[in-house]
Formats: sequence, structure tokens, C-alpha cells
Amino acid sequence: MNENKSLILNQPNVITQARYIFSDSEMKVLLFIIKSIQGLLNREDFEQNKVLYGEADYKIFFQLSEIDENETNLTRFKKAIKDLRKRDFEINDAKRWLNVGFVNYGEYNYDLKKWEIQVSHKLMPFMVSMAKGYTRYQLNTILRLNTNSQRLFMMFSQFNETGIFRIKADELRFKLGLEDKYEEYCGFKRRIINTAEKEIKELFEEGQSDIWFKLDSDSKKRGTEDFERMLTFKIFYSQRKIIQADQAKADTLRYCTQIMQSVFPENQSYANSLLGYLVEKKQLKSFSNRLERIEDQAQSEAKPLISFAPLIRHLAKMDYSFISK
Repeated sequence: MNENKSLILNQPNVITQARYIFSDSEMKVLLFIIKSIQGLLNREDFEQNKVLYGEADYKIFFQLSEIDENETNLTRFKKAIKDLRKRDFEINDAKRWLNVGFVNYGEYNYDLKKWEIQVSHKLMPFMVSMAKGYTRYQLNTILRLNTNSQRLFMMFSQFNETGIFRIKADELRFKLGLEDKYEEYCGFKRRIINTAEKEIKELFEEGQSDIWFKLDSDSKKRGTEDFERMLTFKIFYSQRKIIQADQAKADTLRYCTQIMQSVFPENQSYANSLLGYLVEKKQLKSFSNRLERIEDQAQSEAKPLISFAPLIRHLAKMDYSFISK
């Protein structure tokens, strides 16, 4: 198993669905970076486009106690940052192909007892998307889980709209980097899935997690390989999470409505029909992500949004099976 295998990111939020194996220390550094980005997003006195989407690489300065107040092992964190620097992230979307390292460099000042790490500006839009996808509450929950439970929690947290997560057993095993460790599904289920289910449910009952899950079905067809089965997970939410999800859905609908009004100023009936269809099919969030990329393209090319009307009609028909009446 090659732990340095590139991540393939087809969309910004797919970073949570990709295959990777982070150590506990690497995960702590990753979450600290996300929290620092969240801190910037919550400020009103800085230029987001310049700081988070500009040409300058993003530097973060911190002391070890800011990541883990109980950690004193410099060697462990040196290794974590070195390992992050060696990791490849391969981004492949409709616009481009890009291979980039997660961390450009790491440096520790012994006199000041201060760390400095740098994240490539090429990766920052994806990191910002990840920062927007999790609350600090969720990030703190992740740190209370073991490595595999962390990955499952991050995957499940992205399915607010449906409450259902389906994945093939062999695909899940691969994404967790465990294909060389578990040859039989029963062992994988007992030690990985059941353990994660128990850990996350306990945190939920203690008020330390907004979600928990249970494996709803994992049957396979007769004559197929042990891991050739579809896993269906049901995801349950706290009342706070439900309120947050409802607010997020309202914000998404508001954003889509605003953009569609600019794209179809003379054809609001089409825009409303499409949005209603997407809400019914629970595909509005995916469509919103597409609109964000189109809006970014319009700004970078200095084009009016109305000029993208044919493209949006094409996407609605081909990607979302929407047929205008």
C-alpha cells in the first residue's frame, strides 16, 4: 500500500471522500490549518480574494500548544509536517489538471519556539471549501475519534440533504487504505465500521457530536466476492444540526435564486422550475457548487452572468436530467 498515493479531487468538497491515510499528528495540523482559515473567514477586516485566493502562498505561524496543549514532542510534529509536505494532491475538474503538495515547507524557530508552515495558493480554494464545510464543533469532534472513525465521520458529515450514505465495501476499504489489512468483510465490519459506529454514537449521547450513524444494510449477491457488496448507512442528526442544515439549505436556495435571476432575467419561470426540480431531487447543493464556479469564471473573464445561460441550460439537461416544459 502506497501512503503517498495522490489524492484525486474532482470537486472541492471531494477532499473528504478521497483516499488518504493521515497520522494523528498530521490530522491535528490539518485541522489547525482549517481552523485558521475559518478564523479569517469570520473576520470583516481582510480581503478574502487577496488573502485566500490570491497569488501569494498562505503562511501560518503557531506554537505547538495552539495545536495540542498537551503535546511536547517536537520530533513527532516535525515528522507530521514532513509527511504532509511529501503528499501529492491531484486536482482534476472541468477546468484543469493540477498536482500540488499539501504543505510547501515547514520551519521551527528554536529561540521563539514558533512554527511556520506554508500552503500553496493553488490548493487554497479547496482548503477554503473544506473550511466552510465543517463547523469548529465538528472539527473538535474529529479530534476525539480514532483515525478510521475520523474518516467516516468526515464522510458522513457531508450528506446533510439525504441522511443516507451509500458506498461499495471494497471502495470504502480502499479509501481508508485498508485493502492490504482486511481480506474478509466480517473483520472489516467488526473492527472498522462497528467501532466507528460505537465511538461516534457515544460522543453523540454525550453531546460532543452532532451526528451518529448506523449500518442499515450490507447484503451481497450469492456467488460474488466478500467485498462486492453495497453498504447503506443511515445518518442521524441532533436538533442543533437539523437547524443548521435547514439554515444552510435556505442560504443555498437564496444564493441560487439570486444567481438565476441574473442569468435568466427575462425567463424567471424557467429558473423557478429548475430550482424547484432540484430541491425535489435533493440536488440543489450540487447545482449551487456549479453556479459558484460559473460565477467565479464570469468574474475572472469579466463577462455578464447572462452570457452563461446556454451553459446552465445544458448542465441542467445533461447533468441533472431537467427537461423544461
